[in-house]
Amino acid sequence: MRPSLLIADGHRLYAEALCSMLSESYEIVGIATDGLELTELAIRHTPDLIVTELSMPRLSGLGAMHDLKKKGLRTKFLVLTTHTEVGIAALAFCVGASAFVLKTASSDELTEAISAMKCGGHYLSRQFPGDLDAVLAKAARRPLFDQGPHLSRHEREILRFVQQV
Repeated sequence: MRPSLLIADGHRLYAEALCSMLSESYEIVGIATDGLELTELAIRHTPDLIVTELSMPRLSGLGAMHDLKKKGLRTKFLVLTTHTEVGIAALAFCVGASAFVLKTASSDELTEAISAMKCGGHYLSRQFPGDLDAVLAKAARRPLFDQGPHLSRHEREILRFVQQV
């Protein structure tokens, strides 16, 4: 049986392209175009893996990941995004991401990230302006997601922007 996968991206065409690319190896259980839909579909289908963007309407990918982890969902999350800020990557790992891949990555790199996750590891995109150890160390020092006042002013601004998009 193929592992199940849910795709979430605010751009439907992009999500459908991912679906087409990954459907040979995974059972695609749905496509969500916003964070609330992601949450609903994840609870309904409990996929093995969720590929999500951070910037989505109604609820950010970070917010959806946080909510799903609080509800006990044991799904692995791969963040596929354009965001290159170390603080955002650390926050994504802090709330439960196993991989952080830039949308400029190749399909081979996406496959490599998924393989690392399936083996219980973490992955950070090769083009990311930082290394995995440093980002994971920063994530380990992060306060809990809902303790926002402990974020730097710049990180709070970025988080507000990500939640609004």
